[in-house]
Amino acid sequence: MLNLFPKLRSKIKGVRKKLGPVLPVILTALLGALLLWGTGYLFDLFWLAPAADINGVFSGTTYLTISPSGVTALVGFLLGALAGTWYFAYRPNRETVMEYWAQVPTWTQATLIGLAGALAVTAGLFAVQVYWGLSDLTVVSGFLLVWPASTGMVILRRRCIGDDCPPKTSMRIGYTHAKGLESRTMAIILGSLVGVFGGLLTWYLSIRIGNWGTALPAVVVAVLLWAGVTLVIYNRYDEQTAERTNLAIAGVNRPKTRDTWELHIKNESSDSIDLSLAKIRDTEFDLYKFGVDTTLGPGETCTFNAPEGFRLAPNDDSWELPLGYTLKQGSETPAILTRTGEMYGLQRDQLDGPDGGPTGARADVTATGQSNPSGEAPETPASTQD
Repeated sequence: MLNLFPKLRSKIKGVRKKLGPVLPVILTALLGALLLWGTGYLFDLFWLAPAADINGVFSGTTYLTISPSGVTALVGFLLGALAGTWYFAYRPNRETVMEYWAQVPTWTQATLIGLAGALAVTAGLFAVQVYWGLSDLTVVSGFLLVWPASTGMVILRRRCIGDDCPPKTSMRIGYTHAKGLESRTMAIILGSLVGVFGGLLTWYLSIRIGNWGTALPAVVVAVLLWAGVTLVIYNRYDEQTAERTNLAIAGVNRPKTRDTWELHIKNESSDSIDLSLAKIRDTEFDLYKFGVDTTLGPGETCTFNAPEGFRLAPNDDSWELPLGYTLKQGSETPAILTRTGEMYGLQRDQLDGPDGGPTGARADVTATGQSNPSGEAPETPASTQD
């Protein structure tokens, strides 16, 4: 019996160690639930909160009913969790979080922001459903529509510096970048929107005309439309995008006085190339802001400050899909897309030797003078992404 307490304390200490970063957030959420529930109990305010039924989307069967007091406690828990996350997690580490967020690829940022927006809209629709009787399928459809739409808006967000161009021009530049470097993402987004609209139309007609009590035809139509439209749009984007070979990698190095590593890019053509507002994609298809707003003349060289996650090594990973399609997961070289839609594959012939390693003064060189034949970034962050 005497040994029980030391063992119990040891287990509690282990749990606290594992839950250390999130424990204050959990406690704040529980406190929020207790305070809101206690307020409703003391002042008899539970009548303001509705009861919530959890129904099957297609069957309509009620699987769970949450009482008004339970809804009150759940709302208090969520509000407390948000407050705790802001106060204990985000506020003390704001600079670190923002620095990390700046290094997240564009499509990941857009997807996460789109998901957050879709969840917020879905929560609003759920509240409306409780009081005004929206169907579960309407709530789900709202989520499916808002997620791709908001993701696309983030990808197409303002691209100009200051007031250099009107919003219409800015959106056009964003669309040009997206269809050139994020063709899969844009194809999936547009395919999703068409699929959801088609599914909703089928669902409406099946109720009004066919008097069917199931949403299965709408789901089938939505999935088929999504797959077909996505493939058509992706093929169209792929046909419109042809890589030019006028830009080459002239060298890679890490200055002693800076934390970033540098990718030197040379214009080997006889024409000037406008790189203002350009985007660069690494060999793993992650997209970054180029950050060199200049026109590169013939024979001139510019420097891209590469972030930690930027990959230069050739990547031939791909997925074999039905109907003879191959979904590439990487490329042989990075690529730059200009504001006008021209794509330049960065040639690495003078960077790699006959055996695939670096050669001459254009080798991959770190600050210590050691070669980096893999073509990957030295182990130091960071650059700013969009």
